[in-house]
Amino acid sequence: MNKEKAETPARVRAVFLGVTALYWISLYLYVPILAPYAEYQGGTPTVVGLVVGAYGLAQLLLRIPLGLASDRMGRRKPFLTLGFLSSSAACLWFVFATDAWSMVGARFVSGIAACAWVAFSVLFAGYFPSAQATRAMAYITFCNNLAVMSATYVGGRLADAWGWTAPFWASAGVGLLGAVSVSLVHERPRGRSAPQSPLRRIRSVMRYPELVLASTVAALGQYNTFATIFSFVPNYAVGIGATKTQLGILTMLGTLSSSAATLLSGTHIAPRVGPRLAVFVGYLTVAATTVAIPYLETVEALYASQAIAGFGRGATYPILMGLAIARLPDGERATAMGFFQAVYAVGMFAGPVAAGVVGDDLGYTSLFLSTGAVAVLTALVALRLPRRA
Repeated sequence: MNKEKAETPARVRAVFLGVTALYWISLYLYVPILAPYAEYQGGTPTVVGLVVGAYGLAQLLLRIPLGLASDRMGRRKPFLTLGFLSSSAACLWFVFATDAWSMVGARFVSGIAACAWVAFSVLFAGYFPSAQATRAMAYITFCNNLAVMSATYVGGRLADAWGWTAPFWASAGVGLLGAVSVSLVHERPRGRSAPQSPLRRIRSVMRYPELVLASTVAALGQYNTFATIFSFVPNYAVGIGATKTQLGILTMLGTLSSSAATLLSGTHIAPRVGPRLAVFVGYLTVAATTVAIPYLETVEALYASQAIAGFGRGATYPILMGLAIARLPDGERATAMGFFQAVYAVGMFAGPVAAGVVGDDLGYTSLFLSTGAVAVLTALVALRLPRRA
Protein backbone atom coordinates (compact mmCIF):
# COMPACT_ATOMS: atom_id res chain seq x y z
CA MET A 1 0.00 0.00 0.00
CA ASN A 2 2.74 2.44 0.93
CA LYS A 3 4.70 1.43 -2.16
CA GLU A 4 1.64 2.14 -4.30
CA LYS A 5 1.26 5.56 -2.76
CA ALA A 6 4.94 6.33 -3.30
CA GLU A 7 4.85 5.38 -6.97
CA THR A 8 1.57 6.97 -7.95
CA PRO A 9 2.62 10.65 -7.92
CA ALA A 10 5.36 10.12 -10.54
CA ARG A 11 2.95 8.40 -12.93
CA VAL A 12 0.22 10.94 -12.27
CA ARG A 13 2.54 13.86 -12.88
CA ALA A 14 3.91 12.32 -16.09
CA VAL A 15 0.43 11.83 -17.55
CA PHE A 16 -0.60 15.31 -16.53
CA LEU A 17 2.45 16.90 -18.13
CA GLY A 18 1.75 14.99 -21.34
CA VAL A 19 -1.78 16.42 -21.45
CA THR A 20 -0.37 19.86 -20.65
CA ALA A 21 1.99 19.57 -23.61
CA LEU A 22 -0.94 18.85 -25.94
CA TYR A 23 -2.70 21.93 -24.57
CA TRP A 24 0.17 24.27 -25.40
CA ILE A 25 0.80 22.68 -28.78
CA SER A 26 -2.82 23.34 -29.73
CA LEU A 27 -2.44 26.98 -28.70
CA TYR A 28 0.95 27.71 -30.27
CA LEU A 29 1.42 25.72 -33.49
CA TYR A 30 0.31 28.75 -35.50
CA VAL A 31 1.75 31.58 -33.38
CA PRO A 32 4.98 32.12 -35.40
CA ILE A 33 2.96 32.94 -38.51
CA LEU A 34 -0.04 34.59 -36.82
CA ALA A 35 1.07 38.24 -36.97
CA PRO A 36 2.60 37.94 -40.47
CA TYR A 37 -0.57 36.17 -41.64
CA ALA A 38 -2.71 38.98 -40.21
CA GLU A 39 -0.55 41.45 -42.13
CA TYR A 40 -0.90 39.26 -45.25
CA GLN A 41 -4.67 39.46 -44.77
CA GLY A 42 -4.45 43.26 -45.01
CA GLY A 43 -3.97 44.24 -41.36
CA THR A 44 -2.11 47.43 -40.41
CA PRO A 45 0.24 47.31 -37.38
CA THR A 46 -2.64 48.51 -35.19
CA VAL A 47 -4.96 45.74 -36.44
CA VAL A 48 -2.17 43.17 -36.12
CA GLY A 49 -1.74 44.32 -32.53
CA LEU A 50 -5.46 43.82 -31.92
CA VAL A 51 -5.30 40.30 -33.39
CA VAL A 52 -2.48 39.36 -31.03
CA GLY A 53 -3.90 41.33 -28.08
CA ALA A 54 -7.40 39.84 -28.24
CA TYR A 55 -5.84 36.70 -26.75
CA GLY A 56 -4.94 38.64 -23.62
CA LEU A 57 -8.25 40.51 -23.50
CA ALA A 58 -10.22 37.27 -23.18
CA GLN A 59 -7.98 36.18 -20.32
CA LEU A 60 -8.25 39.54 -18.61
CA LEU A 61 -12.03 39.26 -18.61
CA LEU A 62 -12.47 35.57 -17.85
CA ARG A 63 -9.61 34.16 -15.79
CA ILE A 64 -10.84 35.44 -12.44
CA PRO A 65 -14.40 34.13 -13.03
CA LEU A 66 -12.92 30.79 -14.08
CA GLY A 67 -10.79 30.60 -10.94
CA LEU A 68 -13.78 31.47 -8.77
CA ALA A 69 -15.93 28.84 -10.49
CA SER A 70 -13.23 26.17 -10.17
CA ASP A 71 -12.76 26.79 -6.43
CA ARG A 72 -16.53 26.90 -5.90
CA MET A 73 -17.05 23.57 -7.72
CA GLY A 74 -13.97 21.94 -6.23
CA ARG A 75 -13.15 20.67 -9.75
CA ARG A 76 -10.43 21.44 -12.31
CA LYS A 77 -10.83 18.82 -15.06
CA PRO A 78 -13.99 20.25 -16.71
CA PHE A 79 -12.07 23.46 -17.37
CA LEU A 80 -9.24 21.52 -19.00
CA THR A 81 -11.71 20.03 -21.48
CA LEU A 82 -13.25 23.44 -22.14
CA GLY A 83 -9.78 24.81 -22.91
CA PHE A 84 -9.06 22.16 -25.54
CA LEU A 85 -12.44 22.50 -27.25
CA SER A 86 -12.18 26.31 -27.34
CA SER A 87 -8.73 26.03 -28.89
CA SER A 88 -10.02 23.81 -31.68
CA ALA A 89 -12.95 26.17 -32.33
CA ALA A 90 -10.60 29.16 -32.56
CA CYS A 91 -8.36 27.36 -35.06
CA LEU A 92 -11.28 26.53 -37.34
CA TRP A 93 -12.35 30.19 -37.20
CA PHE A 94 -8.84 31.24 -38.28
CA VAL A 95 -8.99 28.86 -41.24
CA PHE A 96 -12.17 30.45 -42.57
CA ALA A 97 -11.39 34.07 -41.59
CA THR A 98 -11.49 36.29 -44.68
CA ASP A 99 -9.69 39.34 -43.29
CA ALA A 100 -7.60 40.51 -40.34
CA TRP A 101 -10.60 41.93 -38.46
CA SER A 102 -12.27 38.51 -38.46
CA MET A 103 -9.06 37.09 -37.00
CA VAL A 104 -9.54 39.34 -33.95
CA GLY A 105 -12.62 37.29 -33.03
CA ALA A 106 -10.82 33.99 -33.56
CA ARG A 107 -7.96 35.14 -31.39
CA PHE A 108 -10.40 36.12 -28.63
CA VAL A 109 -11.73 32.54 -28.63
CA SER A 110 -8.17 31.19 -28.39
CA GLY A 111 -7.81 33.49 -25.35
CA ILE A 112 -10.82 31.76 -23.81
CA ALA A 113 -8.98 28.47 -24.36
CA ALA A 114 -5.90 29.90 -22.62
CA CYS A 115 -7.99 30.67 -19.53
CA ALA A 116 -7.84 26.95 -18.72
CA TRP A 117 -4.21 27.49 -17.69
CA VAL A 118 -5.60 28.53 -14.31
CA ALA A 119 -6.99 25.03 -13.79
CA PHE A 120 -3.88 23.32 -15.22
CA SER A 121 -1.57 25.27 -12.90
CA VAL A 122 -3.57 24.73 -9.74
CA LEU A 123 -4.29 21.07 -10.39
CA PHE A 124 -0.58 20.36 -10.91
CA ALA A 125 0.43 22.43 -7.87
CA GLY A 126 -1.87 20.17 -5.84
CA TYR A 127 0.43 17.24 -6.59
CA PHE A 128 3.16 18.91 -4.47
CA PRO A 129 3.44 20.13 -0.86
CA SER A 130 2.74 23.84 -0.48
CA ALA A 131 6.38 24.53 0.37
CA GLN A 132 7.34 23.27 -3.11
CA ALA A 133 5.08 25.66 -5.08
CA THR A 134 7.98 27.25 -7.00
CA ARG A 135 9.36 23.80 -7.87
CA ALA A 136 5.94 22.70 -9.13
CA MET A 137 5.60 25.84 -11.23
CA ALA A 138 9.11 25.33 -12.63
CA TYR A 139 8.19 21.81 -13.81
CA ILE A 140 4.91 22.76 -15.44
CA THR A 141 6.37 25.92 -16.98
CA PHE A 142 9.23 23.86 -18.41
CA CYS A 143 6.63 21.56 -19.97
CA ASN A 144 4.80 24.64 -21.29
CA ASN A 145 7.97 26.05 -22.85
CA LEU A 146 9.08 22.73 -24.31
CA ALA A 147 5.69 22.24 -25.96
CA VAL A 148 5.64 25.81 -27.29
CA MET A 149 9.20 25.39 -28.60
CA SER A 150 8.30 22.22 -30.51
CA ALA A 151 5.00 23.62 -31.74
CA THR A 152 6.44 26.86 -33.07
CA TYR A 153 9.16 25.08 -35.02
CA VAL A 154 6.73 22.56 -36.54
CA GLY A 155 4.18 25.30 -37.25
CA GLY A 156 6.66 27.27 -39.35
CA ARG A 157 7.57 24.14 -41.34
CA LEU A 158 3.90 23.30 -41.88
CA ALA A 159 3.18 26.79 -43.22
CA ASP A 160 6.16 26.63 -45.59
CA ALA A 161 5.14 23.20 -46.88
CA TRP A 162 1.34 23.50 -47.11
CA GLY A 163 0.44 27.18 -46.83
CA TRP A 164 -0.73 29.70 -44.25
CA THR A 165 -3.70 27.69 -42.94
CA ALA A 166 -1.91 24.35 -42.37
CA PRO A 167 -0.83 25.16 -38.77
CA PHE A 168 -4.42 26.09 -37.88
CA TRP A 169 -5.77 22.77 -39.15
CA ALA A 170 -3.08 20.90 -37.21
CA SER A 171 -3.83 22.85 -34.02
CA ALA A 172 -7.53 22.04 -34.30
CA GLY A 173 -6.71 18.32 -34.47
CA VAL A 174 -4.38 18.47 -31.47
CA GLY A 175 -7.09 20.29 -29.49
CA LEU A 176 -9.58 17.50 -30.13
CA LEU A 177 -7.00 14.87 -29.15
CA GLY A 178 -6.31 16.80 -25.96
CA ALA A 179 -10.00 16.95 -25.04
CA VAL A 180 -10.12 13.15 -25.18
CA SER A 181 -6.88 12.81 -23.19
CA VAL A 182 -8.28 14.75 -20.22
CA SER A 183 -10.00 11.51 -19.16
CA LEU A 184 -6.52 10.20 -18.20
CA VAL A 185 -5.84 13.04 -15.76
CA HIS A 186 -6.08 12.24 -12.06
CA GLU A 187 -7.84 14.77 -9.84
CA ARG A 188 -7.90 14.27 -6.12
CA PRO A 189 -11.41 14.59 -4.72
CA ARG A 190 -11.89 17.73 -2.66
CA GLY A 191 -14.90 19.50 -1.25
CA ARG A 192 -16.47 22.63 -2.64
CA SER A 193 -15.23 25.87 -1.13
CA ALA A 194 -17.47 27.70 1.29
CA PRO A 195 -20.05 29.94 -0.42
CA GLN A 196 -18.78 33.51 -0.69
CA SER A 197 -19.50 36.42 -2.96
CA PRO A 198 -16.96 36.80 -5.81
CA LEU A 199 -15.80 40.17 -4.51
CA ARG A 200 -15.25 38.76 -1.02
CA ARG A 201 -13.21 35.86 -2.41
CA ILE A 202 -11.06 38.23 -4.48
CA ARG A 203 -10.52 40.52 -1.48
CA SER A 204 -9.59 37.44 0.54
CA VAL A 205 -6.74 36.44 -1.78
CA MET A 206 -5.59 40.03 -2.29
CA ARG A 207 -4.60 40.24 1.37
CA TYR A 208 -1.42 38.41 0.34
CA PRO A 209 0.98 41.14 -0.85
CA GLU A 210 3.19 38.65 -2.71
CA LEU A 211 0.25 37.80 -4.98
CA VAL A 212 -0.47 41.42 -5.89
CA LEU A 213 3.16 42.37 -6.48
CA ALA A 214 4.01 39.21 -8.45
CA SER A 215 0.93 39.81 -10.62
CA THR A 216 1.98 43.39 -11.36
CA VAL A 217 5.51 42.41 -12.34
CA ALA A 218 4.15 39.59 -14.52
CA ALA A 219 1.77 42.00 -16.30
CA LEU A 220 4.62 44.35 -17.18
CA GLY A 221 6.70 41.38 -18.31
CA GLN A 222 3.95 40.03 -20.56
CA TYR A 223 3.67 43.48 -22.19
CA ASN A 224 7.17 42.93 -23.57
CA THR A 225 6.68 39.26 -24.47
CA PHE A 226 3.53 39.82 -26.50
CA ALA A 227 4.77 43.01 -28.15
CA THR A 228 7.95 41.27 -29.34
CA ILE A 229 8.40 37.55 -29.91
CA PHE A 230 4.66 36.78 -30.23
CA SER A 231 3.82 39.68 -32.53
CA PHE A 232 6.21 42.23 -34.07
CA VAL A 233 9.55 40.38 -33.96
CA PRO A 234 8.26 37.89 -36.60
CA ASN A 235 7.04 40.81 -38.73
CA TYR A 236 10.42 42.51 -38.40
CA ALA A 237 12.09 39.20 -39.34
CA VAL A 238 10.00 39.01 -42.52
CA GLY A 239 11.17 42.53 -43.34
CA ILE A 240 14.82 41.41 -43.26
CA GLY A 241 14.16 38.32 -45.37
CA ALA A 242 13.06 35.50 -43.03
CA THR A 243 11.11 32.55 -44.45
CA LYS A 244 8.14 30.95 -42.66
CA THR A 245 10.41 28.13 -41.46
CA GLN A 246 12.85 30.71 -40.07
CA LEU A 247 9.94 32.35 -38.22
CA GLY A 248 9.33 29.00 -36.52
CA ILE A 249 13.02 28.65 -35.67
CA LEU A 250 13.07 32.20 -34.28
CA THR A 251 10.24 31.52 -31.83
CA MET A 252 11.60 28.05 -31.08
CA LEU A 253 14.99 29.41 -30.03
CA GLY A 254 13.36 31.89 -27.67
CA THR A 255 11.30 29.18 -26.02
CA LEU A 256 14.24 26.71 -25.96
CA SER A 257 16.36 29.09 -23.90
CA SER A 258 13.31 29.95 -21.82
CA SER A 259 12.78 26.25 -21.09
CA ALA A 260 16.34 25.83 -19.84
CA ALA A 261 16.05 28.92 -17.67
CA THR A 262 12.74 27.71 -16.25
CA LEU A 263 14.29 24.52 -14.87
CA LEU A 264 17.31 26.37 -13.53
CA SER A 265 15.05 29.00 -11.99
CA GLY A 266 13.28 26.63 -9.63
CA THR A 267 16.29 24.49 -8.71
CA HIS A 268 19.29 26.84 -8.80
CA ILE A 269 18.62 30.51 -9.55
CA ALA A 270 15.83 31.37 -7.08
CA PRO A 271 17.22 29.32 -4.16
CA ARG A 272 20.67 30.90 -4.55
CA VAL A 273 20.03 34.57 -5.37
CA GLY A 274 16.41 35.00 -4.30
CA PRO A 275 13.37 36.12 -6.30
CA ARG A 276 14.15 39.84 -6.21
CA LEU A 277 17.58 39.71 -7.83
CA ALA A 278 16.63 36.92 -10.26
CA VAL A 279 13.64 38.82 -11.67
CA PHE A 280 15.52 42.16 -11.72
CA VAL A 281 18.43 40.76 -13.76
CA GLY A 282 16.07 38.75 -15.97
CA TYR A 283 14.13 41.80 -17.13
CA LEU A 284 17.20 43.98 -17.55
CA THR A 285 18.40 41.30 -19.96
CA VAL A 286 15.07 41.39 -21.79
CA ALA A 287 15.25 45.20 -21.99
CA ALA A 288 18.73 45.16 -23.54
CA THR A 289 17.80 42.63 -26.21
CA THR A 290 14.57 44.46 -27.07
CA VAL A 291 16.31 47.80 -27.59
CA ALA A 292 18.83 46.07 -29.87
CA ILE A 293 16.23 44.57 -32.26
CA PRO A 294 15.80 47.48 -34.75
CA TYR A 295 19.58 47.60 -35.25
CA LEU A 296 19.90 43.92 -36.20
CA GLU A 297 20.20 43.32 -39.94
CA THR A 298 20.36 39.52 -40.23
CA VAL A 299 18.04 36.72 -39.20
CA GLU A 300 20.94 35.03 -37.39
CA ALA A 301 21.51 38.09 -35.19
CA LEU A 302 17.79 38.12 -34.43
CA TYR A 303 18.01 34.45 -33.46
CA ALA A 304 20.73 35.28 -30.91
CA SER A 305 18.83 38.24 -29.43
CA GLN A 306 15.67 36.21 -28.89
CA ALA A 307 17.56 33.28 -27.36
CA ILE A 308 19.05 35.68 -24.79
CA ALA A 309 15.68 37.35 -24.17
CA GLY A 310 14.03 33.94 -23.76
CA PHE A 311 16.49 33.01 -21.02
CA GLY A 312 15.68 36.23 -19.15
CA ARG A 313 11.93 35.59 -19.36
CA GLY A 314 12.21 31.91 -18.47
CA ALA A 315 14.16 32.65 -15.31
CA THR A 316 11.42 34.95 -13.98
CA TYR A 317 8.04 33.38 -14.74
CA PRO A 318 8.03 30.33 -12.41
CA ILE A 319 9.35 32.52 -9.59
CA LEU A 320 6.42 34.89 -9.99
CA MET A 321 3.91 32.03 -10.26
CA GLY A 322 5.32 30.38 -7.14
CA LEU A 323 5.19 33.62 -5.14
CA ALA A 324 1.59 34.15 -6.23
CA ILE A 325 0.21 30.98 -4.61
CA ALA A 326 2.83 29.71 -2.14
CA ARG A 327 1.12 30.91 1.05
CA LEU A 328 -2.51 30.40 0.00
CA PRO A 329 -4.66 27.48 1.18
CA ASP A 330 -5.73 24.98 -1.47
CA GLY A 331 -9.33 26.21 -1.48
CA GLU A 332 -8.24 29.68 -2.61
CA ARG A 333 -5.49 28.78 -5.04
CA ALA A 334 -7.55 28.75 -8.25
CA THR A 335 -8.99 32.15 -7.34
CA ALA A 336 -5.49 33.46 -6.64
CA MET A 337 -4.10 31.96 -9.85
CA GLY A 338 -7.04 33.39 -11.76
CA PHE A 339 -6.23 36.80 -10.29
CA PHE A 340 -2.52 36.41 -11.13
CA GLN A 341 -3.18 35.34 -14.70
CA ALA A 342 -5.93 37.92 -15.27
CA VAL A 343 -3.64 40.73 -14.11
CA TYR A 344 -0.76 39.60 -16.31
CA ALA A 345 -3.23 39.33 -19.20
CA VAL A 346 -3.41 43.15 -19.05
CA GLY A 347 0.13 43.11 -20.42
CA MET A 348 -0.72 40.46 -23.00
CA PHE A 349 -3.44 42.76 -24.36
CA ALA A 350 -1.83 46.17 -23.86
CA GLY A 351 1.61 45.16 -25.20
CA PRO A 352 0.76 44.32 -28.80
CA VAL A 353 -2.00 46.93 -29.06
CA ALA A 354 0.14 49.81 -27.73
CA ALA A 355 3.16 48.66 -29.73
CA GLY A 356 1.02 48.46 -32.87
CA VAL A 357 -0.18 52.04 -32.41
CA VAL A 358 3.41 53.24 -31.87
CA GLY A 359 4.52 51.28 -34.95
CA ASP A 360 1.76 52.83 -37.06
CA ASP A 361 2.68 56.37 -36.01
CA LEU A 362 6.45 56.25 -35.49
CA GLY A 363 7.78 53.05 -37.07
CA TYR A 364 9.39 49.85 -35.86
CA THR A 365 12.41 51.46 -34.22
CA SER A 366 10.22 53.46 -31.84
CA LEU A 367 8.04 50.37 -31.31
CA PHE A 368 10.95 48.32 -29.97
CA LEU A 369 12.59 51.16 -28.04
CA SER A 370 9.33 51.93 -26.18
CA THR A 371 8.82 48.23 -25.46
CA GLY A 372 12.37 48.01 -24.10
CA ALA A 373 11.59 50.93 -21.78
CA VAL A 374 8.66 48.95 -20.34
CA ALA A 375 11.06 46.05 -19.65
CA VAL A 376 13.31 48.44 -17.68
CA LEU A 377 10.26 49.52 -15.66
CA THR A 378 9.50 45.82 -15.00
CA ALA A 379 12.99 45.32 -13.58
CA LEU A 380 12.62 48.35 -11.31
CA VAL A 381 9.24 47.21 -9.97
CA ALA A 382 10.76 43.77 -9.31
CA LEU A 383 13.03 45.38 -6.72
CA ARG A 384 9.97 45.39 -4.43
CA LEU A 385 9.72 41.60 -4.50
CA PRO A 386 10.83 39.63 -1.41
CA ARG A 387 14.59 39.20 -1.14
CA ARG A 388 14.02 35.56 -0.26
CA ALA A 389 11.11 33.24 -1.08
